[in-house]
Amino acid sequence: MLSEGRRPRARRAPAVRPREYKLQTAVADILRAHALPEWRWSHFPAGEWRGLITGARLKRMGLMRGWPDIQLLSPIGRFYGLELKREGESLTEDQEAFQLWAIQKSVPYSVAYTFDEALAALDTWSCLRIKIG
Repeated sequence: MLSEGRRPRARRAPAVRPREYKLQTAVADILRAHALPEWRWSHFPAGEWRGLITGARLKRMGLMRGWPDIQLLSPIGRFYGLELKREGESLTEDQEAFQLWAIQKSVPYSVAYTFDEALAALDTWSCLRIKIG
């Protein structure tokens, strides 16, 4: 209970951090609209929650943890990986292991926490018909 004359302390509004889904769909929209036609790309649907039976089936079929959210293939068959993370979150151990492997093997790989970071990676890889920035 507050004594007379004291006001309750104002609480800060929690920082708004868009869900990873929003970033994922924004990047997919850009790729759908502006990816060069000779490039191929796809989302890697490994992060969503699934029931035990579905999860076990996918694991049995070879689904591996840690692979990047967006996987791209250049016209010459070079693999590019783009991991999308919600701001404030960090890579899982499996994602860190994949990132380390990619660095060691000189595989183009980037982690983006914002739409601008994702666009910068795609621009660096020259896979879009538009120029960013």
